[in-house]
Amino acid sequence: MKLVIGLAILLTLSSCASFLEEQQPLENKIYKIKLERTESQAKKSLFDFITTSQQYRNSPDILDGSDLAMAQTQQKESIKLYNFKNTQYTGEIGLGDQGNKFKVIFDTGSANIWLNSARCNDYGCKNHKQYDGSKSSTYEHLGYDLDVEFGTGELMGEINADTAFVGGVKIAKQEFAEIVRENGDVFAQSDFDGIVGLAYPSMAAYNFNPLFDNIIKQKLLDRNVFSFYFSRQEGSRSSELTFGGWDTDHFQGELHFHNVVNKYYWLLDADNILVNGQDLGLCKHGCKVVADTGTSLLTGPSDDLYGLLDTLNIDENCKNVKDLPKLTFVLDGINYDLDANDYVMKIDSQGNEVAYDTFASSDSFVEMGGNCQCVGSFMPLDIPSPNGPAWILGDTFLSKYYSVYDRDNDRVGFARAK
Repeated sequence: MKLVIGLAILLTLSSCASFLEEQQPLENKIYKIKLERTESQAKKSLFDFITTSQQYRNSPDILDGSDLAMAQTQQKESIKLYNFKNTQYTGEIGLGDQGNKFKVIFDTGSANIWLNSARCNDYGCKNHKQYDGSKSSTYEHLGYDLDVEFGTGELMGEINADTAFVGGVKIAKQEFAEIVRENGDVFAQSDFDGIVGLAYPSMAAYNFNPLFDNIIKQKLLDRNVFSFYFSRQEGSRSSELTFGGWDTDHFQGELHFHNVVNKYYWLLDADNILVNGQDLGLCKHGCKVVADTGTSLLTGPSDDLYGLLDTLNIDENCKNVKDLPKLTFVLDGINYDLDANDYVMKIDSQGNEVAYDTFASSDSFVEMGGNCQCVGSFMPLDIPSPNGPAWILGDTFLSKYYSVYDRDNDRVGFARAK
């Protein structure tokens, strides 16, 4: 059997907001996975654009670099449409009985596990750590074919199973996709060995259980909850993924929950999106948001996003950063604010983000100097119904707000990260 899909990157929620009053029982089984924040080359912006566009559009069309270039020329040059933050938060997963560990992105917007196979001889595979099932006594050959097409190439994989280890949790018979062929330049320049999807099982290929669903099925946690904390410091090891609960040391104030709309993506109903408290009609066609740890982007419907970018008019020389307005996502009456220092990045000529103190003033942000440009963490993307129109809340949002994903109650919680 063979299945052709587009790799996904999303989350699902809605309805009444609630805030955290209950305490986590001290006897809860809590497991933590350290995540590392790294910076990659500008190429990841195109990778984000290609993969995210195809996944959310659910379109068979193949995108290439010309799509990015064309979109950039559709608006005046002072408006930067795409995210060049190039941030990746990676952690480790073990697979097999040989203690093999792989650096992966834990992605709430997809449901499958992808790892490079030792059977793959292409450069993109050889350039990363490879899984060898022949050396694992717990390996099970299932043999389901899975192809993923990108604008820069194609991944061909085979779904098999083995024992997985994540942060002290042992998951038996975990299905995953071995990449056996990589045509083109898909993962060749990436700084990770694979992807671990944490979305709902309805998104998974062949209806196999994603990692967290096997954790639920095997009753490995007291609470079927996981949470993310993303530090903004490059190379920091304080970022973490927690299985079984949340860590109050990483957020301040109350944790507000929003119910899942559709058990596919972690998709939320939003009330509105405001600019300095004003309604500019960014939700005139309805408003949904997706919490997506697998991308660094903030995306929105193209017409609405172009209007927002025209209003912001971010100066590429960083001269107006201190004057830029606050962007607010309103969910169930709760305001989640993003300031200019949250949604504007300074990049060098190579497309890498220039690090700055998160809590520095806008003046010091502007005074960094050098051959750099200020750009917005935005990308236009038209997601069709029934999941769209929707805005994707990537790491730009999720690094400011601690996020909790509750499968017991099908809800997502946000709180201001410390």
